[in-house]
Order: sequence, then C-alpha cells, then structure tokens
Amino acid sequence: MVSSRHMLCGAAAVVGLLGHAHNVVAGKHETRCCSMKPPATSGKWNTLSGQWPQLVGHRGEKAFLPEHTVASYWQAALEKADYIEPDLTLTKDGHLVVNHNEWLGENTNVASIPELAHLRTSKTWNDGGGNVTVANEWFVVDMTLEQIRKLRVHQDHKYPWRPAHFDGVFGLPTFEEYLQTVRNVTQLLGRPYGVIPELKSPQLYNRGRSYPRYFEDRALLVLEHYGWATVNNVNRSAHADLVLQTPLPVDGALGPRAVQCFDLDTAEYLAQHSDVPVVALVQSLPWVFTPGGLDRVASYAAILSPWKDFFVAGAEPYFRASNITWDAAEIQNLGGFIQPTRLVAEAHKRNLALSPYTFYDSHQDRAYLCQTGGAKGFCPRSRQEELYYFFELGTDYLFVENIVEATLLRSQFNDSLHSSKLTYPLSWCAHGP
Repeated sequence: MVSSRHMLCGAAAVVGLLGHAHNVVAGKHETRCCSMKPPATSGKWNTLSGQWPQLVGHRGEKAFLPEHTVASYWQAALEKADYIEPDLTLTKDGHLVVNHNEWLGENTNVASIPELAHLRTSKTWNDGGGNVTVANEWFVVDMTLEQIRKLRVHQDHKYPWRPAHFDGVFGLPTFEEYLQTVRNVTQLLGRPYGVIPELKSPQLYNRGRSYPRYFEDRALLVLEHYGWATVNNVNRSAHADLVLQTPLPVDGALGPRAVQCFDLDTAEYLAQHSDVPVVALVQSLPWVFTPGGLDRVASYAAILSPWKDFFVAGAEPYFRASNITWDAAEIQNLGGFIQPTRLVAEAHKRNLALSPYTFYDSHQDRAYLCQTGGAKGFCPRSRQEELYYFFELGTDYLFVENIVEATLLRSQFNDSLHSSKLTYPLSWCAHGP
C-alpha cells in the first residue's frame, strides 16, 4: 500500500508543474496564426464515443519521476490520467515484473551490483515486428525476483531535464504491485483509473516454459484475480504456483481495462481467451495500414495503436524512411495505403478505436519525419499544434508524457468546441500564414 507521505509528495509535484503547463497552454511556446477558422459548436468530439479522448499515462509519469515505479503511477493518477500503463516482463522464476525494456542496464543500477555481474549476456529474439539483438546487457528473464529486488530505478540520463531527485529510491514493481497501486489510487482519490498492460516480447518470455502461451495466460490470470478480467480456456493447472495477495478494497466500480501487444498473434490470443479489450500495437507491419488490413485487425482488436507519424507523414513515407519493405501487389489487393488524415475515419468505420503513441513532454523532440525533411505537408511546431491536430482527427486515446500539459490542452480544446470565439490556434493554422 502507498503511504500518505508518497501521496503528499506527488500532490506537491503536481502543484509545481501547473505553472510550467500554464505557460504551454497560454501560448508562450506556441506559434500564432493570422486567421482563425470558427470551431464547431456542437461540443461533440470526433471520437467513436463522441466524448473527449482518453489520456494514457505512458509508463506512469516518466517526465517527472523514474518510469514504472509506484511513484510514477501515483504521479500519473494525481495528474488525472485516464489509464496508467505498465509494461510486463517475466522473471526466471515466473514473476511478472514491470519494466519497459527486456533488459535492465539503461534504467537501473544493475551494473553496480557485483553479485549480478555474471548475468550479463547478449540475446536475440522476435518482438512481433522482427528480430531484435541486444548485446552485453542484463535481462529480466535471466533473473529471479529476489535478484530483481536488489535493483533501483533511475531516470534515463539521455534526458537531463527530467528531475533526478528520486533516482535510486524505488525498485521495479511486480504486476501485482502495479494493480494494487491502481486499486489504491482509485479508492483514495475517488476516481477510477484504467489499467492497460503491454505484454513485451511473448516469444522471449515463453522460451523454456511448460507450454507456448505461459506468459499470456499468467498475465491474464493475475489481471482476473485483481478484478479487471474474465478469463476462459486457459491452462490454469500450469499456474498452480501463482500465489496472489488479497485485492485492496475499492468502493464502487474499478476503472476500464485493456491489454496490449506488438505481437499480433498474441493480441488475437488475448482477445480469444478473455473479455478484456485488446490493443494491437503496430509500427513495422505495412499491411495493417490498408482497408483490408484494418478489416483483419478489427476482427479481434478493439483498439489499433500505431506510431503517431502514420497520421502525419503517412504509411508509405514512414516505411521508406525506416527501410521497411512491402509487397506492392499485396498492398494493392488490400486496397492500398490509407492516407494519413483518413486513417481515423477508416478505422472508425470498422468500430476500431485509434490510440497513437507517444506524445512526449514539450521539452523533448516530437520526432516526426517532417522535422528533418523526410515528409511534406503539415508538421506540428509545438505540443499544442500536435495535440490539437490529433484531437481534430478524432483519435480515441493518446499515450502521453507530462500528463498535466496534455490534460490542460484537452480541456482547452474542449472549451473551443463550445465557443464561437477562439483565442488560440487550432492545427489548421499550422499551414499558414
């Protein structure tokens, strides 16, 4: 359980962030336009639900606290994220542990622990989009939970503007601890928060297990125990060793749920064996971005989650820039690549929600092809222009960092839908003057 001391620390952090976020939405970081198009006055968003998009706290709130720590989840909750995201890995002795990478050297102190030095190695595996090789690292899959407990998490040093006050304070949480934290914040803050775990590299974590879907079933069974899933036709007997804690109490309903994976075979399996809405994560599969591809994904997934540049540069420029090839005849037979501004509408025709990723802190590069001349047309010049563009398109979810910025920009855009006067730019202004 999280102490009131941690809660108060997080609340103080949010107060400090509001001043920075106010500067962003007030226009100090923005480019103004000469003319304004009157906004819609119906108050209805272009999402499938007609309501504003849901904001997913990417790895908790990594802009201000070490990612995937209990503190980052609390910070995301205090900033009013709608969902709080964990990434699931699996230890040697079968414990689900939250960490973004399959390896540990970038965000923990593993290299400074002598008794773990012998575990440094290299691995190759398929992550659902192709083979990945990582050399001279420490991997979660080679460690026991007892060894994982020795680690402490720190901010990624590639981003020096991120506060490092809590480096070395927190360890990696288990999936159980994440779910208990979400139940805890739901109860104590009086607001439901969604869970949206991503299963990382199932092919890696199923190696050497008792059957090929061990990782997936174990994750679903833990999700079920804590109240967010009904699971069917899984190998429960293979998980008799799974000893889970009593869920923390929550008055009223829990928040929504979804489960994600880049391995689309796994995504389809998760849809077949639970009632949890499935998110198909995609970055390197050209066939998905065609009418026929959307038909195929919509047959099992509730949400499609592509990299955000598919909505700006588009599929063909993105794949060319990434040196990803495709079968031209296959793409043509599937209806051709969908234009970037049509992707949301085409998905919505199939009752498939869209959840682009990742919308970084405004201190960070937005990472679009157009910024380096790799694509022509609209190119977001600020976080406001970026988010407003995706709000207008009607994307249903957004994976965000610096959640307080995104929350305030969403509220500001929502106000524009109810007003005939506009005092800040919408994305169509990005093309002029």
